[in-house]
Amino acid sequence: MLICRRQTKEWLPRSSHLPRARTKEDVSLIEQSVARSGQETTTEPPPAYVLRGLGLYELHAEDILAAYQGAGRWLVPSGTTPGIVYEVRVGRRPGRDRCECTGYQHHGHCSHHVAAERVAKKSAVCDSCGQRRWWSELVEVHEEDGISWHPGDRLCRSCIRAGAWL
Repeated sequence: MLICRRQTKEWLPRSSHLPRARTKEDVSLIEQSVARSGQETTTEPPPAYVLRGLGLYELHAEDILAAYQGAGRWLVPSGTTPGIVYEVRVGRRPGRDRCECTGYQHHGHCSHHVAAERVAKKSAVCDSCGQRRWWSELVEVHEEDGISWHPGDRLCRSCIRAGAWL
């Protein structure tokens, strides 16, 4: 595109760095983007029970995993009283989750459930020995492996070392 310089009436190529007049559409777009950016930056911090649950997970993840009861039942230690353990149920379907603590009975959520849910998401059951293991300790079987397991089965490294892979 060419532009005309008024004083000398010579035609110059229009460069992209020359400012141009703003249209109503430009102003509207700027106002919308400024308004949206203000809304996106305001995020609420997680509730206190979630933070306590993440703390329980950090402190007791190995203990919670080792105390897995099967069928989505976990034993989670109390964060305030030493020696007290709560049975927590983490289910895939809504309405199946629960905890024995009074907080869950009154509010429908608690830190123990948050900790158990985190361990449940970061672990799975070995299809050979049936023990719950961290995802990093499991190996998934693929079709090209050509072994007696089905594609998608998960085996822990202990079972693989013991010869279950064959």
